[in-house]
Amino acid sequence: MSAASLFSGFTPLALAVMAAGLLLASLARGYSGFGFSALLVSSWSLVTEPARAVALALVMEVTASVIQAFSIWRAIPWRRVAYLMGGAALGTPAGVWLLAEAPPEAMKLGIALFVLVAAIALLVGFRLARQTGAAGVAAVGVVSGVANGAVAMGGLPVALFFTADGDSPARMRAALIAYFFLLDLMGLAFLAREELVKMETFGYAVVALPVLVIGMWLGTRHFLGATAESFRRTTLWILIGLALVGIGRVALPAG
Repeated sequence: MSAASLFSGFTPLALAVMAAGLLLASLARGYSGFGFSALLVSSWSLVTEPARAVALALVMEVTASVIQAFSIWRAIPWRRVAYLMGGAALGTPAGVWLLAEAPPEAMKLGIALFVLVAAIALLVGFRLARQTGAAGVAAVGVVSGVANGAVAMGGLPVALFFTADGDSPARMRAALIAYFFLLDLMGLAFLAREELVKMETFGYAVVALPVLVIGMWLGTRHFLGATAESFRRTTLWILIGLALVGIGRVALPAG
């Protein structure tokens, strides 16, 4: 399967949208450790089927985590990641049930509005009084699992939590990368079971890999030069942007 055959059905404008979305998503992933899937799926869904974009996003997320693993391994707070995954394992079935029972657009809008309001509150100075314990971290994992199972937005609550919790930028970024690696593997298993991961998915991934590497390298360089406060503020602005993208996708659906 050649690159030409993969992209033969797209106009030059569509290809430009896909390339720009991929680069922006890669920059965000390299800098903050999150945001890749939301940005890629939001941009690619403008010009192609959402299922194709979601499958590619998960493959690229796992690839990105493998690429970043060596540089962040020592900073990963494994205990917190384990609590998050335990909570997510409990929350995901509830999210899948909600997916079948509740209007998905209303849920997406609710989560995006919550993240938007909370991120603005953090931006103007709100912080948690003390670092959250095991039960609190697991509860965040449950919320993330519900959001992930219902509307594939499980990353935003976790990123918001770490920003409010006051952990160091290096530990926060490492925790997000490790958590999303495990969460995305679980997501890929569900997609594969539904036969939504195809050979073309890996073809797109091979073509996208150089852009992913370049974007992540640029994002990581910016992270290494950031102070703790500038990292926190930039992360909050990314969250606000992603929330607005989510609200926009509900208000102005593609097609």
